[in-house]
Amino acid sequence: MSEHAAKLMWARISQRPNVETELIDVATLSIPVDDAGEAVKDSAFAEKMNRADALVIVAPEYNHGYPGLLKHVLDTNLKEYIHKAAGIVGVSASVFGGARVIENLIPVLRELGLVTIFWDVNFTTVRSRFDEDGNLLDDSFLDIDKFLDELLWMAETLRYGRTNVTIRGGS
Repeated sequence: MSEHAAKLMWARISQRPNVETELIDVATLSIPVDDAGEAVKDSAFAEKMNRADALVIVAPEYNHGYPGLLKHVLDTNLKEYIHKAAGIVGVSASVFGGARVIENLIPVLRELGLVTIFWDVNFTTVRSRFDEDGNLLDDSFLDIDKFLDELLWMAETLRYGRTNVTIRGGS
């Protein structure tokens, strides 16, 4: 069901002016699982992360955490993420709406150099949120615009910083 949430978020982001976006399903990437980190980096995925100013990560909650494949894919890049904005969309079959996946992903994203925004989107009881064609049945519980406003502000601010501000060493 997280695929429906991802497609909805992608469609809403695509409506924003001056935003180029792409929906990437980590399950379709050809990243081997017999090694880890940059040793199994997919060059096309890395280039997309290098070009990106922000990421929206739509993640289903599994046993109070995030999917292992998502972590494996995220770990294949490091320098590509530094000082880039990230927002998390949690998806869950429960009433907690992926809050635990969000809680568990924040320190991971921070360690990778991403800057997480303070606004999240939670798809609670996801099985009843979409019809069989993936259409959202009720959006009264969502504030996607607030999430995207914050993400795009952070992306623009960090892009300015990456381009114009030099990080100086400590004293």
